[in-house]
Amino acid sequence: MRHPARNERLKRSHGTKAPLAWAGGPGALALLLSLVWLAACGASAQPDDAAIVTDFHNHQSNVEVTADATVVRLLPDRTSSTGTHEQFIIKLSSGDLTVEVEHNISIAVRAPVKEGDHVIVHGVYVWNAQGGLIHFTHHDPQGTHEGGYIQDGGTTYD
Repeated sequence: MRHPARNERLKRSHGTKAPLAWAGGPGALALLLSLVWLAACGASAQPDDAAIVTDFHNHQSNVEVTADATVVRLLPDRTSSTGTHEQFIIKLSSGDLTVEVEHNISIAVRAPVKEGDHVIVHGVYVWNAQGGLIHFTHHDPQGTHEGGYIQDGGTTYD
C-alpha cells in the first residue's frame, strides 16, 4: 500500500522549493539527538589499548584514555577526601596490561560490573608500577576536564 503523505514528504525534501525539509521522521530525529548526546558526553571515544600500554612503559600520567577490557577482579570500595570510589581491575583486550579503575560513586552511579564483564572505560590514566589506574570515569561537575564513563552491558555510567 502506498502512503501518499510519506511520498509527498519525500518529494518535498528532495525538491527545489524546500531544500531544508526534514524527511527522516521522528525516529530519525531521535537517532540524531541520541548521537549528539553521546558525542557530548564523550561516549564516542574510540578505545586505544596500545596507547595505554605506551603510557605505562613511558611512565605517563594525567592522560585521557579509553580502554577496551575485561573485569578480572573486584576490589572493596575506598573512601577518601574526594569521595567513595568503586574499585576493580581490568585486563586490556590486547592482553598486555592490567589496570585499576577507580570510579567515584559520590559523584556518579555505581557501575554494577562483575568479573568477566566486557567494559569500555574512559577517564584519566595515572601511571604506577602495577599497571596504572584510570580515574575521573564520571562526569565532571567542576568542568575542569573531559567527562569520563564506564560502559557495561550496553549501559553508560558517568
